[in-house]
Amino acid sequence: MAVIELVNDQVSLIADTDKTILENTLAAGIPHTHACGGNARCSTCRVYIEEGMVNVCERNEKESILAKQLGLLKQVRLACQTKVKGDVKMRRLVLDKIDEEIILKQDIKRTPRSLGEEKEASILFVDIADYTSFAENTTPYDIVHILNRYFHIAGNIIKKHNGKIIDYYGDGFLAIFGLDDDPNHAQNLMNAGFELWDAIDEFDLAVHDIIHNDFKIRLGAHTGKVIWGTIGIEGMQKEAAIGDTVNMASRIEQANKTLNTKFLISSDLYQKLEGQCHCQQSFEIEAKGKRGKIKVHSVNRSMVQG
Repeated sequence: MAVIELVNDQVSLIADTDKTILENTLAAGIPHTHACGGNARCSTCRVYIEEGMVNVCERNEKESILAKQLGLLKQVRLACQTKVKGDVKMRRLVLDKIDEEIILKQDIKRTPRSLGEEKEASILFVDIADYTSFAENTTPYDIVHILNRYFHIAGNIIKKHNGKIIDYYGDGFLAIFGLDDDPNHAQNLMNAGFELWDAIDEFDLAVHDIIHNDFKIRLGAHTGKVIWGTIGIEGMQKEAAIGDTVNMASRIEQANKTLNTKFLISSDLYQKLEGQCHCQQSFEIEAKGKRGKIKVHSVNRSMVQG
């Protein structure tokens, strides 16, 4: 006997181990979506196994093909092809017509896909110091022209060090390192950050006569797990990194303004660099959503290149 517990349906049922999860849930009267009729030609019956993975059968050929196309996590299974041999705890991932529409419109050739995948990555936030003053004292044309030059310089440096800018927000941007599964993503971020720092010092000299002010940047970085995927409705989609690692990197960057620093990194990132980065000063900051204080480090250009 096996028990299937469906968390979001708040239902537990006795499963026939000779039948698939989908057959068991439908027999129990659960409205389990299966747009293709349960033939592994879509993934609308997908479930996420929270507990009892050892009691779940291996993927068959049909499920393996679709799972590879979609980049499904090992915990995400097609209910129409999966059988259980013991107790499992799971949740359905497609709960209504909106979910079904999103899944059916998914381009299986597109990477990353809307389901998302977990990545080990390093996150860099960069913004322009005193942006308000810059914007107020510069003509609209010059603002756009200077920002385009700035983002052009930054983009090339980030790309050079195997990173990717995935978001712009007025006076700054978010870059991610590690999407290519390069284990050196932390060092790549730091090398990019310091090269960008030097390049913007030169850029500052070039534009000083136009903006009649200093053009400086502030950087903040963290490393850890992120969820990488595509979000948004069809025609308005974007690649995004989501999770606590991203939020923390943003908080760290923002702390530069209060601490009067230029480049702050988390302790996790500092430790990952194993002495390759030189700390000028350490601080403890409060971060929204976090208990206690978070230790961060102000770093300088002294960096061992990899």
